[in-house]
Amino acid sequence: MSGVRIEQERVSGVWCHSLRDPAFLSMLRKYRKLLLSAYGPKGGSILISNSAGRESLACSSNEIIQQLSFFHPCVKYINALISAQNAACGLHGLYTGILCARLLEEALLCEDDTPHHVILEVTEWIISEVLTCLVDSPEEVVTDLDIGNMHQVTSFVKTILGAKNCLDLTKDDITDLSLNIVKAFLRSIPHEYSSSGFGHVNIVTQDESATSESKVFDGVLYRAPDLCPQKIKKFTEGQEEFNIVVFTIPLTFEEGENETVHWRGSLAKDAAFIDVFLPCLLSFLRKRNVSILVSQKPVNPVIIFELERKGYLVLERLGTASTQAIVKISGCQPISSISNLQLEMNNAVLGRLTSVECVSINEKSYLLLDHVEGCVSSLLLCKTSPSTESTLKETAESCLAALRMVVVDGKIVAGGGCLEAWLAMKISHLVNNNLDQLISVIEISPHHVLKVTSMFMKVLLDLAFRPGGGSSTVKTDWCTDSTFHHLWQSHSAASKGENPYFGTDDLSLQPAVCQCVCGLIGKDTVNPFPSNHWQPADFHPSGITRKGLSTSCVASEKQVPTDKTAKGGNSQSRIMSTTINSDSVVDEFGFLSIELDVDSLEEKVDTYEEDVDSLEKTGNSLEEEGDSLEGRLESLEDDADSLEDVLDKGAEPALEKSVNTKAKLKIKDQDILCDSFPAKYNAIRLALEGFSHLFKIGDCVFDK
Repeated sequence: MSGVRIEQERVSGVWCHSLRDPAFLSMLRKYRKLLLSAYGPKGGSILISNSAGRESLACSSNEIIQQLSFFHPCVKYINALISAQNAACGLHGLYTGILCARLLEEALLCEDDTPHHVILEVTEWIISEVLTCLVDSPEEVVTDLDIGNMHQVTSFVKTILGAKNCLDLTKDDITDLSLNIVKAFLRSIPHEYSSSGFGHVNIVTQDESATSESKVFDGVLYRAPDLCPQKIKKFTEGQEEFNIVVFTIPLTFEEGENETVHWRGSLAKDAAFIDVFLPCLLSFLRKRNVSILVSQKPVNPVIIFELERKGYLVLERLGTASTQAIVKISGCQPISSISNLQLEMNNAVLGRLTSVECVSINEKSYLLLDHVEGCVSSLLLCKTSPSTESTLKETAESCLAALRMVVVDGKIVAGGGCLEAWLAMKISHLVNNNLDQLISVIEISPHHVLKVTSMFMKVLLDLAFRPGGGSSTVKTDWCTDSTFHHLWQSHSAASKGENPYFGTDDLSLQPAVCQCVCGLIGKDTVNPFPSNHWQPADFHPSGITRKGLSTSCVASEKQVPTDKTAKGGNSQSRIMSTTINSDSVVDEFGFLSIELDVDSLEEKVDTYEEDVDSLEKTGNSLEEEGDSLEGRLESLEDDADSLEDVLDKGAEPALEKSVNTKAKLKIKDQDILCDSFPAKYNAIRLALEGFSHLFKIGDCVFDK
């Protein structure tokens, strides 16, 4: 076999980096912590200093992506997922990035004792099942929002505003701003069906304002520094309608690639531009009876002076957002090229306004442009610091995007961590019910299935605890109900010296508040259900139930020895998981209501003193058969009935377990934490599918 030796210089431009490298894991962890530092109510701002010495603050995923340069392909891929989420829904970009990065990080760590193909197959099955469950809009966490109920809608908006603690808004500011965002949105909805869909909300920020109040106006609010109220009053006298033309290009001469018109002659180019463009523009305005000229970009001062001297109104430097609002309210088509000046102006589609007035806000003059049939409103944001002005504007746009989705879809999902807690329980329930099928089809051991399941539950629970307690929270401060499976803040059992897993008093797990974290469920809602009980939020997947004990044990006995990639501790882990789960009280979602964290039957003897004789005999029989795995399993099956009798005597009676299909959310007249269901579902889908794709990558290649 012959080959050619490649010299080092021939491949110096290619650099390969494995995703299993510790350096990548360290980088991925730092990237996730960067996103996490700006996430949720406990998040803050990120101070970014670039190589040129320019410093800026970033508070959102859009700002982080725009102001930071990322080079690793995996990080760029996650950033692309964040951008796709922001473009599609306008919110939950950070959620997408954090969930995807954390799952990838935990999956790579899980490969230390679990084969790659096992993690991949179990992961893809879990992702498919989770997305299928969410598509069905589960009634435990998804409900309808009454768009006509102002209290419900403002609570929905407050959730989005409250997720940005860096805005430094007081409770009254958030309430006032939420109400005005809803008002601005409702005023922008067309009175009749329109093929163009929703109207437009123009967001305006105050500059050096003396008040923090936000306000809503009908029409487009435009701030002009040199606006003269007397001139506007004189301009509008005797006119009921105003024709308007809009330019999206600068009406001034520019050198280089942006040069709009090529000139020939002895005159200077800037002078030639004015001499040629101005007469043509004046002729066009007189011929088409145009009275207002609007430009998204700057206009030459000479052109402004000549037009205003002849009685025209010139508005320049409106920016992209205000220009789009003017186009929406007037119905015109903007002119984006003047290379063929005469043709462009003759074919221009003009717009029309019915109201032009000057308003004074905080001793500042604004121009308000409106049309009687327009569906555009303006939202004047409350006062904020210059460093967070862009974040406040972006957050307000996210609220408007969420309101549009609610009007179309009408569904909201529990927020504040209740959805993530429910998902963690749902995953364990799905794995618990389908464990035998997974073992037989994928041919893996229960230990590996539980390992991957625990990975998903750990990531989701960390996300659930984050909004309520930040990084300093302890899991013993939380519990869940067995009816809706929402997250509740509980009395910390650890502070009382009690163990929530071995304590026989269920009152130690009672929530300390009257409502769950999201506020959609109250104690009075779950109390009528006799089967409801409270369980700690620091739960673990049980994996194997009594029903599937026999087949699972036989399958694991056959598969584990043939797995060459599994480590030597798998047999011990399989025995431990089988012993625990055969003696535990498992609820409908596959969690231990009374969890016994033991490794052998001898430890259970110490737990139940009144049955010590019976358990000692069982423990001795296991010790005698310690050299044979088959002997242990046969002894466990023979003593299964007597062991259950012993546990029934020593433990409290198990609660009756039945899936309550009548448990539905019902919004009351209290403040709630909720998210747009379509936006949250899309964020979860992008994160899970993106994680699955990244986990299949072995090496990243950098072509320099």
